[in-house]
Amino acid sequence: MRMAKLFHKGTVVGWTVAGLLVWAHPAGAQAWWTAPQLKYVEIMEDIAHGSSPHYWTFGGPSTTDSTGDQTYLYTQDSGTNANFCQYVVAELRAAENADQVTHRWAAQHIGLPKGCSQFGRRVVIGNGGQAQEVQPFYAYPDDYTLGSRFEMILTADVPADCDPLHFNHDGTLLYTNHYLTSSGSRTDLHRYRVTGSLDEDGQAFTRDTAWQDQGTFHTSVGRLRNFAIRYINGKDLIFYGEGDTVNFPASLYVFDPETGTETQLLNEVFEPGEVTDSDIVNVKISGVGTGEMYVHVMGSIGGLKIYKLAADARSLENDGKPVAVFTPEDLNELTQSGAFSSHCRGFEVTDDGQYAFFSTHNAPNSIFVFHAQPGASVKDWMKQ
Repeated sequence: MRMAKLFHKGTVVGWTVAGLLVWAHPAGAQAWWTAPQLKYVEIMEDIAHGSSPHYWTFGGPSTTDSTGDQTYLYTQDSGTNANFCQYVVAELRAAENADQVTHRWAAQHIGLPKGCSQFGRRVVIGNGGQAQEVQPFYAYPDDYTLGSRFEMILTADVPADCDPLHFNHDGTLLYTNHYLTSSGSRTDLHRYRVTGSLDEDGQAFTRDTAWQDQGTFHTSVGRLRNFAIRYINGKDLIFYGEGDTVNFPASLYVFDPETGTETQLLNEVFEPGEVTDSDIVNVKISGVGTGEMYVHVMGSIGGLKIYKLAADARSLENDGKPVAVFTPEDLNELTQSGAFSSHCRGFEVTDDGQYAFFSTHNAPNSIFVFHAQPGASVKDWMKQ
């Protein structure tokens, strides 16, 4: 294994291993990326996945902070009438091998889903890419007691082709954007007030026309593919990156929806030509619970870069340099596969940073479960 020490101001702060850049992590719970190891690969049953995993999300029954509830992992797929399912995160973490893991429930979604979000006991999934006459949202109980192929149909004054969607922390607001250009600009973020029940058919969401431009914020990105909401320092903050890097730099942003302030965290996550497809498809935040936060930025076929987020979540530490970089080749090497040479749009990381979950179009039936190599400090691991 090739090793090289990296120095900063005379102090060793990180190492490279087989091209992997990894920075030392503070004492306490060890983040998966400091000594990355594939714990196991969960092979999903046919009824639990499609061919194009997209925009996986955590969820749970919290009614105080839905943005931080990681009780369940929802594994969505962007295919028409594709399957999506729910795993228990504690089970994924505790398992020593894939035989000890199974999905809690699986369902075939109506339409073409592009994201889901949970508040309380209800999971709401969108219908991105579908025709206007199709209903925009469907809701499920998180224990799926309604039975197979049965959803609550939720209407709203919104076109049907919602891409990702996320509740705010207290479930009073829902944010989304559109997949089809014909429905409005792909750059826009829309806000709806939750004005109806999520437990029965009917109109649940009403456009918040008093917010921004008649309920719409025009972001600085050329295409908003996905976004994340986290409740930080008593505020809902929205994180996203550039989804059209053919025409625009691979920039990273944080947006405060109450003040209307959009802040660029980084102008270029990926430099032009650095990776096969640098469109930013996932931005995830860990460490909110500890106050030591990291932002994880996934390229479509570009691997993963991790940055240290400042305490106010409005800037990056370490002079904006990543604390860890995983190229697609690095992830292929760690998984002994060619999975990450294709689109990788299924990704989540636990808030304590100890576990990460991936899936790709080359391995759509797989959940790659990463953790830190047990008992290995960064330095000890690098010596192996």
